[in-house]
Amino acid sequence: MDAYFSYPLLISSIVLFLTWVILNWWSQNRKLPPGPWGLPFLGYFPFLSITHENFNALYKKYGNVFSFRTISGNLMVIVNGHKSIKDVLVNRADEFDGRPLQSNLVAWFSDGLGIAQEEGESWAQHRKFFLQTSKKFGFGKLEMEERIHDEIKQMIVILKKEKNADLHFSVAHAVNSVISQVLFSKKFDRDQTFVRIQKSMRKIIPIFASNINMIVGYPFDLMFLLFPGMRAVKEGIKEVRKFTDSAVQEQIRTHDPSFSRGYVDAYLQYRNELLAKGKPEAALFNDERLGANALNIFFEGTESASITIISLLLELSKHPEAQKAAQEEMDAVIGRERLPSWLDKQNLPYVDATLQELFRLAMVFRVSAMYSNFEETTIEGYRIPRRSIVMFNLWSINLDPEFFPNPKVFNPKRFLDETGKRIKKDGPYPFSLGKRSCVGEALGQMEVFLFMSSLIQNFNIPYADKVEDLRVIPRI
Repeated sequence: MDAYFSYPLLISSIVLFLTWVILNWWSQNRKLPPGPWGLPFLGYFPFLSITHENFNALYKKYGNVFSFRTISGNLMVIVNGHKSIKDVLVNRADEFDGRPLQSNLVAWFSDGLGIAQEEGESWAQHRKFFLQTSKKFGFGKLEMEERIHDEIKQMIVILKKEKNADLHFSVAHAVNSVISQVLFSKKFDRDQTFVRIQKSMRKIIPIFASNINMIVGYPFDLMFLLFPGMRAVKEGIKEVRKFTDSAVQEQIRTHDPSFSRGYVDAYLQYRNELLAKGKPEAALFNDERLGANALNIFFEGTESASITIISLLLELSKHPEAQKAAQEEMDAVIGRERLPSWLDKQNLPYVDATLQELFRLAMVFRVSAMYSNFEETTIEGYRIPRRSIVMFNLWSINLDPEFFPNPKVFNPKRFLDETGKRIKKDGPYPFSLGKRSCVGEALGQMEVFLFMSSLIQNFNIPYADKVEDLRVIPRI
């Protein structure tokens, strides 16, 4: 036994192994952004509750850039503060326009495909196509305004007629009908199909805005063991996908190459043009990506938009003086005989300023989507390893006292000069910023302005603590 066993050799081996472990750990973690320690296998995830509040606390402790390990050991880098966020997302956009390779809830939502999830050439080509197509459809222009006005008029009639009308349901139906026309050239009826889709999407949104969305690297089904409530979310996602897949297939089946009814037709026409010209990128425009894009656009353009409007209304309910001032401005500028138009925005500086202040204090998505860098780089001197997960705390901009003095105080006049004219400020960024900001921002901005201004023009919004209590009272 002694011939084959040596205590000095064993001790030396242990020392060498521990040295290797320490050096390996040091090489992986040297010059990384500072941040909190987590637990083995779980990282810092168990300590994240309301994500943006956690991030703000860590921002105050560690500075503009901090990092931590999430479940499965992935490095997550969080960038805070206006200057740092803008530097990375705008000035260095090409370095950070990837999406994490690990599977997570968002990737599972559309199988990792679609304009919101992909990266590289496919993302670039589909982004280019969407922006070109959105111009043809009149995003942010008068053609789209007519569609939005039609839905707003119907919504206002219902809200005035039905004393206990569900405000969230009514707003969601109107918004959904707008985006459904853009995608599939069809309106939503207020029937059981819409009710089912609406309920499904309401299950999903809170998860996307929570820390559960930050679970990466784990199979989606494993999340059910950790979070039993996720089964309802999965069923909600399946319901929405079933609807959009069916609508896309119907559009494909009835497609007429000589006529474009909406986004799906435009996609099919564009693919055919690429094929006819022998363009290699035609291979990127397949039915799977069409379905994923339709799902991405439908979800972002419907429930995300409607819950944003509802969140702004909830915040506005707490500020009757701002409501009154906005109503007085609209009464003086456009009266009550017609709805506000997109062109009226420039003549309604207080209304516009109020919406910006509501965005600042009631922004729904306060932390950005996940980004990734293709090569090792640095942010403010800290090493960011290749393929790190990078997120941006957009909420930190909204509460930055350098840009917004007394940031927790509601004050629309911070967006106005001494003469009452609208002034441009850096932030808030409800649609994010940079190359990977929301491609539907033009439509989103128009929808929010037209819905909010029309509701303020026609109704008073009494104080409400939560969305369930939110209601409107017709103005006399």
